[in-house]
Amino acid sequence: MKLSETEYLYKIGEVEYRMKPLVLGQISRLMKLLEGVVLPEDSNVLSMVSALGDKLPMAFAIIFHIPNIPLKEKNLEAIANDLEFELSPDMVMEIIEDFFECTPISLLAERMGKTIEKIGEKLTSGSKKSVSSFQEETSQSEI
Repeated sequence: MKLSETEYLYKIGEVEYRMKPLVLGQISRLMKLLEGVVLPEDSNVLSMVSALGDKLPMAFAIIFHIPNIPLKEKNLEAIANDLEFELSPDMVMEIIEDFFECTPISLLAERMGKTIEKIGEKLTSGSKKSVSSFQEETSQSEI
C-alpha cells in the first residue's frame, strides 16, 4: 500500500514492513549483497527476480523498515528467513516495482555522475594551476 510518494507499507505475515528512500547504510549493504550480480540491460521485474534469485529475501530485509527497530539493529538473517516463506510472487513483483518508484536509481546515478564530473573539473583546474606555477619557478638552466 502506498502511504506517500516515498513510503510504502506491506503486511507480510504478522509484520508491517515499510519501504522508504534508502540511506547510506542500506545502500552499502545492498551493494555488498549484489556484488557479482549481473542485471540485463533490458531489465524488467521478471529479469530482476531471475538475476537476484535467492538474494531477494535478504535484499528485502535490507530495504524494509520495521516499526520500533532501528535499521542498524535489524536481524537481517531472521527477517530474510521470515520473508522467504511469506512472500508470494505477486507481492515480490509489487515490492520491486515500488522500490524503483521510491528509489529513482537513474536520477541518483545521474546526480552522482554530475557531482563526480564537477569534482574532476575542480581537481583538474587546481592541478593545472599548481603545475604551471611550478614550471614558472623552474628555469631551463636549473634542469
